[in-house]
Amino acid sequence: MTKPITLFIALLCVPVIHRLYATISSAHLITNGSVKHLAIIMDGNRRWAHQRKLMSTIGHKKGADTVKTLIKFCLSRSIEIVSVYAFSLENFKRSPEEVQAIFSIIVDQAESTLPDLIKQGIKVRFIGETTCAPEKVQQAIKHIEKDTQHGEKLLLNVLLCYGGRQEILSAIKNIVQDVKEGKLDEAPSEEIFKQYLWTSDLPDPDLIIRTGGARRLSNFLTYQTSYSELYFTDRLWPELTYQDFDQALQEYCLRNRNFGR
Repeated sequence: MTKPITLFIALLCVPVIHRLYATISSAHLITNGSVKHLAIIMDGNRRWAHQRKLMSTIGHKKGADTVKTLIKFCLSRSIEIVSVYAFSLENFKRSPEEVQAIFSIIVDQAESTLPDLIKQGIKVRFIGETTCAPEKVQQAIKHIEKDTQHGEKLLLNVLLCYGGRQEILSAIKNIVQDVKEGKLDEAPSEEIFKQYLWTSDLPDPDLIIRTGGARRLSNFLTYQTSYSELYFTDRLWPELTYQDFDQALQEYCLRNRNFGR
């Protein structure tokens, strides 16, 4: 009887050992510096709420909780930069009530998590035409950026009132102005052009994850994503778990990035 019982126990252990090995292997793959900049298009908050017959604001609040999971994941995988698409310029087309609710959630979440952000060594930066946001939001942005400016563990970029085309247009306008003022005397190189972007001091994203089933970038980091790897999932943003992020990065590590070589 001893041998059958031993074999039975061994078979039960196989799935556990396999999951443990997968976790260890994933951690090894992803902490080896392969992903420096992770970018996220957070899609599906409203659909998640509507599927459960809840108000859209509940979906946005649940989505904010997923951002906390994302931050923990990035810290555990030694990812240096994470950029999240929080609110696009196109999102102003939504109802005034929903826009106001989204801004309120962003401010409330940022302020309530500020002590943890500082404790974890996270630097928060807002990117976009933030002057389009309400004055209360602008003041909160200044406060959060100032209080987290010394964070060194992770740079969290919150793209707010952002549009990729608008960013490029802004860069062109500033270049034209500098030419008129004699600050530039020749056509800018690619490197000089990058200096006029809102993301001038950031490396391009290595991997972009988009949730919610859509297979497009929706005006997200239009210039910077030419060679980014794309990962799409049908899961809605509030549904994403630590394991989902892990799966995306595991797939990224299996891809061959040759940048045209």
